[in-house]
Amino acid sequence: MTTDPNGSSRTLEPTGRLMPSPQPSSTVAEADWYHRACHELQGIKRAVQTRQPWTLDELVRISSGVVASIGANDKLVQTVLQHDAGDYLVKNAVNVAIVSVKIAEALRYESVKLEQVALAGLLHDLGMFALPDSLLYKTGTLTEEELQQIREHPQQGARLFMEVGQAYPWVGRVILQEHERWDGSGYPNRLTGDQINEMSLVIGLADVCDALMSSRPYRSGVSPHRAIRALLVNGKTVFPHHLLKALVDQLSIYPLGTTVRLNTGETGVVSQLNRQYPLRPILQVSQRVLSGHASVSKTVDMRAETSVHIVEVVPIG
Repeated sequence: MTTDPNGSSRTLEPTGRLMPSPQPSSTVAEADWYHRACHELQGIKRAVQTRQPWTLDELVRISSGVVASIGANDKLVQTVLQHDAGDYLVKNAVNVAIVSVKIAEALRYESVKLEQVALAGLLHDLGMFALPDSLLYKTGTLTEEELQQIREHPQQGARLFMEVGQAYPWVGRVILQEHERWDGSGYPNRLTGDQINEMSLVIGLADVCDALMSSRPYRSGVSPHRAIRALLVNGKTVFPHHLLKALVDQLSIYPLGTTVRLNTGETGVVSQLNRQYPLRPILQVSQRVLSGHASVSKTVDMRAETSVHIVEVVPIG
């Protein structure tokens, strides 16, 4: 038995899902799951680097909270797409968990499995935590020896996870396989096709998507629109079609926060997706008032405004 932040007890099932206790609990405000996950992972990273003991209890609770939050609204997805500063390795883990759950929702995973996806996403690069910061945050070109160290992080992560997570075997499998690719171009075992567990491919796709969008010590990230477009162009052999489709269905070609120019000459920001019409999102379009000194925004639902279409994506910066 464990205790939730709101004081209610929860029972850990053998499946790894945290189930609410039967007694009623008070309604609480939605937790800041994103920052809570970052804080917990930062602590796990320190524990791994200093070889101190750590547990999964809090991360399992966070996984459950992340899934519930994603089911309620798109706030966590918006946070992923904002590219805030911070430890890229920790933020990547949280971003991957969130995007993976979104992909898994499109695949109609049940809630228990969504929580499994969230936990595995949070820990997918556990082995990277064991690498020295001088390597993790190096801005120059990596040597062949350093590249080999990085390529070995799945095995290292699986070994680390065995010490704490024997009740969650799917996580260890994802840690080993999420860098494998459908066409055999991945690592560490160059698995192909159905040799790779689907959850590992889901998390691997989310990982590549976030890696494209997020800045690293040695390069800048690209916009969500460009990341999705690159995956559609270049990812056809490395990920199954149904996973790429699920990603586009959930994030769209024009993800939340994308600035676009319309055929009317106006610019707008994607504020909501039309799930069945991914090319026709809902926009907040800026309009200058008559005085010319201020602007207001109007909502344009492109599904209803059929004469309006997107001409181009406006680059950031």
